[in-house]
Amino acid sequence: MAGVSSEQRRLADRYVLGTRIGAGGMGEVWRATDSVLDRQVAVKTIDLSRVSDESAAARFEREARVTAGMSHPGVVTVHDSGVEGDTAYLVMELLPGPTLSERMSEGPLPVEEVVEVGRQVSSALAAAHARGLVHRDIKPANVAYAADGRVRVLDFGITQLADSTDVPSLTATHTVMGTAEYLAPEQAMGGRVDGRADLYALGCVLYALLVGGPPFRGPTAVATMMMHANDAVPDVQEARPDTPNWLADLVSSLLAKDPEHRPSGAAAVAAALTARTAPAAGATAVLPTTGTTQPLESAATRVATPPPPPPPLPEPAGRGSSWIVGVVVVVLLVALLGWWLSTLDLSGSADDTPSPTSSTSTAGTPTPSDTPSESTPSTEPTTESPTPTPTPSDSESPSPPKTSSPSIPPSAAPSVSPTGE
Repeated sequence: MAGVSSEQRRLADRYVLGTRIGAGGMGEVWRATDSVLDRQVAVKTIDLSRVSDESAAARFEREARVTAGMSHPGVVTVHDSGVEGDTAYLVMELLPGPTLSERMSEGPLPVEEVVEVGRQVSSALAAAHARGLVHRDIKPANVAYAADGRVRVLDFGITQLADSTDVPSLTATHTVMGTAEYLAPEQAMGGRVDGRADLYALGCVLYALLVGGPPFRGPTAVATMMMHANDAVPDVQEARPDTPNWLADLVSSLLAKDPEHRPSGAAAVAAALTARTAPAAGATAVLPTTGTTQPLESAATRVATPPPPPPPLPEPAGRGSSWIVGVVVVVLLVALLGWWLSTLDLSGSADDTPSPTSSTSTAGTPTPSDTPSESTPSTEPTTESPTPTPTPSDSESPSPPKTSSPSIPPSAAPSVSPTGE
């Protein structure tokens, strides 16, 4: 953009502001000269009169010191900072450029260059988030090429310390810091943000580098912010068909409306861009702010997780010993059957043996009593015998075999005792 003269404004009686080389949010960036060291620098100025918070100046200085303590090849070097009147300023190294915004004016970038820019920016964000810093204004104008060909992330001076609770935010009431086209939905709604807002802005930057413009752009800043909050994420492959599938998936995950659906952190994004694969949705929190609750595990994971399987049905009682019971029952049945068969045999021999009354015959017919009987085992059928057949109880203790004797009339037959007397 064309430089705008500052009419030789001087800050801290040292930094002479030359032309304005950038503007956005609450600040402006000037090309300046350090009259003490005689070198060209970039000076970011912020008008504190637009911030109602009385402690904003002290907070800015505190955050500037934290930013100056960062040492990363992807973060611009901070030389100095301070507050003069209602102007807070941050002195940084002056990069030869161009910025990504100036590169986009020539058209979309090659896919390979977009991947490398994204890897370097996400690596820088990972380093900042590890120190508790959230940039809150990632956009093409805040990323510039250095003399070594790498890109640097600019303007960490208006960041918010993610874990600060002792001082109010630099953001004033009803004031949203950032640029509407690259603003996360939660940031657009004026809520507190964490590092995942930077990831959303990075998704917008990658989309813009691939397509030539941001994913959402309305007629006004407010309309644009509402689009971030409500409109569906456009498919980058529709506007840039040669975008690899993994890169399109990565951009879509970065642009998720819900912070919990975005990747787990800037380091995971850098690793995905190096491996050329889309990272999974966040499983761990990135810089949780005060008042937010853990887990900031991926809501996508939580929604997509299937319900737990039903508990297994209980086994029938005694299933393990049922075969033993069956064997015992079979043994008992066999034993009972054997006993019944033995009783049946004894009963049969008693029925087949002629009773003493049947031994009397007609005259002239010899009777079985004239023929001597032979002793046979009690378990087999016996031959006809004139002696009375013992009862089943006699089978347990059989009497000695007896010799044949004359038939005795039924009326005179004596009773037979178990002992045979």
